[in-house]
Amino acid sequence: MAPNKILLFSADESLTKVITNSLSGAGYIVIHTSSGMDAVERIHAEVPAVVILDIKLTGMNSMAIIRLLRSEESDGRIPVILMGPEMDEEDVLIGLEVGADLCLMETFHPQVFAARVRSLIRRTEPH
Repeated sequence: MAPNKILLFSADESLTKVITNSLSGAGYIVIHTSSGMDAVERIHAEVPAVVILDIKLTGMNSMAIIRLLRSEESDGRIPVILMGPEMDEEDVLIGLEVGADLCLMETFHPQVFAARVRSLIRRTEPH
């Protein structure tokens, strides 16, 4: 796992820009793709420290991606953040139930978001 590599799946240009600027400014390498097609294979190939999924992902449902990741024990425990301005409380509940580590439905301060990402990475680093 690359401790500074973040894999972002989102077709929302404004969300992608905010996330990329926030995390790049905090020293992370953000790899972006706009489609969820072949997401699990891409996650295995890139081995990111964190995966960020837009709730309205094209190509494959974000919840299905999380379920697949969580069903693969050999995958380790890559932290997953589910987010999007269209999320509601039900999406948050379902996201947490299927295995997301963090669900964000509100707008966020870029530095706070970067700190949340750092916190998730720290929790999953080998001791």
